[in-house]
Amino acid sequence: MVINVLGNGRLMRCAALSGDKRLHAVCRSFRIWSVIFIIVVFATPAFASNRQKNDTITLKNGDMITCEIRSLEKGELTIKQPNATSTVVLDWKSIATLQSKQSFVVIDNHGRTFSGTIHQDSIDSMLVVEGVASASVPHGLVVSIQETDARFFRSWRGDIDLGMNFAQSNSQKQATLQGNLFSQTVKRVIGVTVSTQFTSQLETSNTRQTDIKTEYFAQLRRTRWAAGGIANFLSSSAQKINLRTSLGAALAMRPIISNKTDLTFIGGVAYTIENDSSAAASPRSNSLDSAWAMQYSTFRFDSTDFDTTVWVYPSLTQGGRVRMTLNQDVYVKFYKDFYVRGSFYDNYDNRPTVSAPTNNLGTSLTVGWSFR
Repeated sequence: MVINVLGNGRLMRCAALSGDKRLHAVCRSFRIWSVIFIIVVFATPAFASNRQKNDTITLKNGDMITCEIRSLEKGELTIKQPNATSTVVLDWKSIATLQSKQSFVVIDNHGRTFSGTIHQDSIDSMLVVEGVASASVPHGLVVSIQETDARFFRSWRGDIDLGMNFAQSNSQKQATLQGNLFSQTVKRVIGVTVSTQFTSQLETSNTRQTDIKTEYFAQLRRTRWAAGGIANFLSSSAQKINLRTSLGAALAMRPIISNKTDLTFIGGVAYTIENDSSAAASPRSNSLDSAWAMQYSTFRFDSTDFDTTVWVYPSLTQGGRVRMTLNQDVYVKFYKDFYVRGSFYDNYDNRPTVSAPTNNLGTSLTVGWSFR
């Protein structure tokens, strides 16, 4: 029997009934993560937009809407109407005209960014961005529209999700917390991805894994290219890694940018510091690695996202050593900004620490909320 538990109270009652000390430990960890989740949920409105809701949109069927334009992502225009408690999503293809005197960052399918107020005056015409320099983008080539704000936190959007699994057959318990943060302006892109997982099973040692990936890139002269830095961190008890830190400089290129698909390639050099927990190995090692990544995202069926991220680190100073991390996520929206995420990960090292496995594979199923 498998019980999926997403409520801390239910889980604590299960632990009390079973008398399982390991489950109690998982409960305590889950309680901490629940507090983090609640803080994010209730703190986000403090950074929410306080813009006036006097933008106007006309649909191709003639309906006119007064609202606040929030964002355009993956072919969906998110708006919020006056006195509404939640946002509304419109098909970008259904928009005939729009007008806003507030500032946005607009991205076209060539990766070029523009900043300023926006308006479109006729069906299937041009979206005009009026800022320091005016620009016109064909309606069908507009990929992204994001609010801009001088306050740092209000330029961020992202998601957070968590879950808990319990299998009675082998007393396996698993707690997972995942989250993403992303911010883009005319000149820079910042991304942070965090995933942490705790697993306990009868007659085996508890395992913990935390994976953090961060990147900062600045666009090069309104092209598909950007330059910047990366900082990736991994801690895995299964692979006997206390902490592996990779810091480096990289170039990024986006060959595909559309309302349905986004593809980015990253290449660079990273300095890696690894602190292992194996008693049979040197506790600390340093290396210079090349770093290559592919980030692929596609949106289908009006409710489902498929995201794939692969990082490969061929070592430059440890001949023949190759490390790789793979993350595959599927998001399925079920109510407004809430979704279910199924995740698969694989951490590979062809020269792991003594007695550690070459691959560390895992899956998780979580429920989350996205904010922008």
